Amino acid sequence: MLLPSEVPEESYFWTIQTDDNNDNLPNMVSSGCDEERAKTVDERRQRRMISNRESARRSRMRKQKHLNQLWSQLARLCNENRDLEEKVSRLMESQQLLLQENANLKQQVSGFRQILRDMELEQQLVAQF
Repeated sequence: MLLPSEVPEESYFWTIQTDDNNDNLPNMVSSGCDEERAKTVDERRQRRMISNRESARRSRMRKQKHLNQLWSQLARLCNENRDLEEKVSRLMESQQLLLQENANLKQQVSGFRQILRDMELEQQLVAQF
């Protein structure tokens, strides 16, 4: 059997190298495929990086769209809130006017009742004579 140093490197797909720390444990090292494997790994890494960048871009776009929707919703709700506050203010003014009108009507009713009682007393007095 030939030692690794005696075999020309180009003649075999695999060459055997010994570990510096332990001469009994040989490591298999690819001489012809290392570059191709490195290329494949680099290509995969590049594809992953591109894919990750695209995914991050889509995520940022979704986030921006969601943020825009939230700002639109905020503007709409602020306008709605302002409109409702104005409506509440008008209704409270209307309520105050109605309470005043109701108090005036109650006074009139009380006055009319008094007039009615007075008229009834007069009729009773006239009926007695």
